[in-house]
Amino acid sequence: MRDTLLIRARLRAALVSGPLALAGLACGGPGGQPAPTSTAKSGTASVPGAKAAAAPKPGRASVPKTKSSAAKASEASDRPFAQSPYPERWGLDPYDPEAAEEEGCVTGDWCGSEEAARKFQNNTGEPDELGCPLRISHQPKNGIKEGDKTYEGLSFDPMMQGRLRRLATGEAREGGAADTCCYHWFNYCSGRPLIGGGSECGSGASADPLADLLREDAQLAPLVSGDAWVAGLSGAGRATPGELDRHLAAAWLADAQMEHASIAAFARATLELLAVGAPPSLIAGTQRAGLDEVEHARICFALAERYGAGERGPGPLAPVQARRLDIVGVAVATFVEGCVGETIAALMATRAARRCEDSTVRESLLQIADDETRHAELAWSTVAWAAQEAARVGREGELHDALRSAAQTLRDAACAAESADPGIDASLLAAHGRLAPGALALVRDDAWREIIAPMLATIIG
Repeated sequence: MRDTLLIRARLRAALVSGPLALAGLACGGPGGQPAPTSTAKSGTASVPGAKAAAAPKPGRASVPKTKSSAAKASEASDRPFAQSPYPERWGLDPYDPEAAEEEGCVTGDWCGSEEAARKFQNNTGEPDELGCPLRISHQPKNGIKEGDKTYEGLSFDPMMQGRLRRLATGEAREGGAADTCCYHWFNYCSGRPLIGGGSECGSGASADPLADLLREDAQLAPLVSGDAWVAGLSGAGRATPGELDRHLAAAWLADAQMEHASIAAFARATLELLAVGAPPSLIAGTQRAGLDEVEHARICFALAERYGAGERGPGPLAPVQARRLDIVGVAVATFVEGCVGETIAALMATRAARRCEDSTVRESLLQIADDETRHAELAWSTVAWAAQEAARVGREGELHDALRSAAQTLRDAACAAESADPGIDASLLAAHGRLAPGALALVRDDAWREIIAPMLATIIG
């Protein structure tokens, strides 16, 4: 769950350097020092996908501090990714040279014959090394049953993936069969499936739906022809199969309309913050976020055009009026629209970029992910400030109860939400920066469990 840890680290860092630092609410350790919450250090990853060195896994040999020149040369020449800090003898992340995806997941090592390894070969088109498949992964149709002694030590988890360990393979062959292949594997765990009671989802709808704040329909501008909102992106247009092309164009158009509506949402939020005496840092941040959404809308309209939607843009948007909200209302509205909405959007864009094979789309998603994470930082800082103000006027308990009720209602809705299945292979969608319904469900669940719930607990306990 590396991506959720990185986003949560950024959000916690925003609280520590913002209003919570003044109240001491962000401190969990002795002497007012922030308590460590994860292996990622706050503030070290300002860009989605940024890497951080992982701590050695329990039970795994640590890297010696000194080595002979011969050992260093041998290790460097035998390592497929020279920049990796992890010598392959102790295992290397199968798909990420810096182990960003593996950290926190179940891992292990397995050696077997070349023939046995072929049963789990991941056909990525890469050439064999040492006569062995370079990569392996779970293959449900290989006829191998869990418990087969040949594969003792290898995971049968559907999310298992592994990479050949050259040094370990050579060492195993010195004392055994010449066709031995050794692998380091891990069960990919950046998302957790929603399986029965194993999910963090609630069991039913809340008895207090918080009226209009939680039931308000999004106001979207109609689509009109024109190129005013189409950003200039690098890269030529894409030629994709008809059904995929139509789906991608429609998806980016829908995103563009939502991003456009967000401009108005931030404008309204600015007025509502002014009405409760918010500090200038929150006002300025809200204004900048609205400008970010202008660019996001332009990017999404451009991507829609790139997949065949034509030059489209937003028509007139119905006037959006500021709501009459007190300090508790501002906290709840910000939590609903910002803390939840922007946090999930940031994680969604981060994961969509990870599997995207189109460089233009991937760069656009990375920009959006970074901006949305910054918007989430702003939202959590705003709620933290509102909590301080509520405590100052004796309304702390009321605010806490309102946030808990909102969180339960939204959590239940997120768990019950189902995304329409376009009937297109998930790998094709991923290659073009779109998440399949199952991946979207994982984003919602992971965002709540790993980011939103811990952050809310930091503020209200």
